[in-house]
Amino acid sequence: MKAVLTFLRSRRYLAVIGFSLLQGCSMQQHQLNDLAQTLDNGNASQVLAEVVEREYPERDLAQYKLTLGLLRAVNGDFAGGINELQAAKAEIAQLQALSVSENIGAVTVNETLRSYTSTASERMLLQQLLILSYLMEDDLDGARVEVLQMQELAKSLPDNGLSGLVSSSYYLGGLVYELGDETDNAMISYRQAYQIMQTSKISIPSVLEDSLLVASKQLGLRSEHEKLVKEFGRDVKALDRNQSQLILVYWGGVVSAKQQRYLSVYEPNLGYNISLALPYYADKYVKPTPWRFTVLGQTAETEIFDDVNLLARADLDAESTAIYAAALARVIIKQTALHEVKKNDEDGLATLLLNITSMVSEMADVRSWNMLPASIQVQRVALDAGTYYLQQPTLTQGLSLTNTVPVTDIMPVTGSASVIASSLASEQVPLELINATASIHDDVVDKASETDNGLSLPPSNTTQADSIDSSGIDTTGVDVTIPDAIAMSSSSHLPIVTVGSAPLVLKAGSTALVFYSSAAKKAYYTLSP
Repeated sequence: MKAVLTFLRSRRYLAVIGFSLLQGCSMQQHQLNDLAQTLDNGNASQVLAEVVEREYPERDLAQYKLTLGLLRAVNGDFAGGINELQAAKAEIAQLQALSVSENIGAVTVNETLRSYTSTASERMLLQQLLILSYLMEDDLDGARVEVLQMQELAKSLPDNGLSGLVSSSYYLGGLVYELGDETDNAMISYRQAYQIMQTSKISIPSVLEDSLLVASKQLGLRSEHEKLVKEFGRDVKALDRNQSQLILVYWGGVVSAKQQRYLSVYEPNLGYNISLALPYYADKYVKPTPWRFTVLGQTAETEIFDDVNLLARADLDAESTAIYAAALARVIIKQTALHEVKKNDEDGLATLLLNITSMVSEMADVRSWNMLPASIQVQRVALDAGTYYLQQPTLTQGLSLTNTVPVTDIMPVTGSASVIASSLASEQVPLELINATASIHDDVVDKASETDNGLSLPPSNTTQADSIDSSGIDTTGVDVTIPDAIAMSSSSHLPIVTVGSAPLVLKAGSTALVFYSSAAKKAYYTLSP
């Protein structure tokens, strides 16, 4: 305590205060929070451009790298995203042992002088985004390494509460093992996802039930399989080897930002009330809803695995006791120092300055990985092997899959190659849902044709409709809306991604993985053998 009081009475303390104020920690974070909320409009590319140009304190390096990594990934730069996210992970690991000077600054000034190290759920979601990014980069081995590191990270999670319990990360871990024909490891990951959802009291998605039932049957775990059949009230058949499947991972909305509030508490040692600056999340937020997309003209829905807003609040709850204790200790130290200075301050100037700086510098740490999605959802769709076309959502049409070649017109655009605009015919065909997994039969495929009457995307938080993914201007100067046709070609490993009118060729037994983020309003694809 004596060393801390000496520090508070020194010019160095005033320099630290001045530095803190000049950095504008709180203002900078609030601006970043406001910027994050604009992702609901699907303008991730614009947000990325703004974030790249911003300066940031060294202590916020991990937060900055997390933000850049996410924005690069949802904009399709998965290699760049991996680099940023790995840098963030390395920085977080280094900060496990904090420096003495940093601790003193946090204790005596405010928590924003402490380096940002992320929360338990954020670290699990970091692993998830790395897994997705490696898969999109045709690197199954890299994705598997991140799954293993995620499992090690899970061992350090809080023993109580929901902090860090991200079921979708475990489910994607199971998917990585499944793609690598490691059914035993996939079953372990699916079990972990199931156990987390039971602990969180979240309704078990049928997609997860299907994965557990299929894997337990393949492994010959008769007792466990029978128990699952009884618990779920149904059984499933393994995917026909002549069929393929499309797995959609949806990141929707934007997680809510931390805010600051003041709590007045009576301190008996001082004999009066003191005010503590504490972070909090608003009690109310927009609950996630299933995301709709169309398959051969008919609507299917994703299933919710994680409510990230709930995870963020669980993280704060897990840290709240330590945050309160630190805030209380900090204000007491400041007030004690104020009394000490007052004893020898004949003109009262030093007392006045210290009082002002103590009040102004007291602020809560509202930093977070504030550009994470509000929810994470998954769906698996069984398809017959064949040729399909995937189209990006527009204002009037959600993400859609068709087996009819789009009719294309070449529209000239200034300074770039031609852009393809599709004109679509439409015919409604029935889509059968089996165990909540969309299954397309041969007769349906034969009769199906492209449709443009798919439902528009449901709102995520305040968004009412998806933005247009691309637009062109013809030679007469009239704006033309152009729904991009996005497809892939098959490969012997994980994906080759192409943009344009090329088809998505699904071979028997192959899996197409689709990653769609509402922050960019774009989907990205990868294809397994």
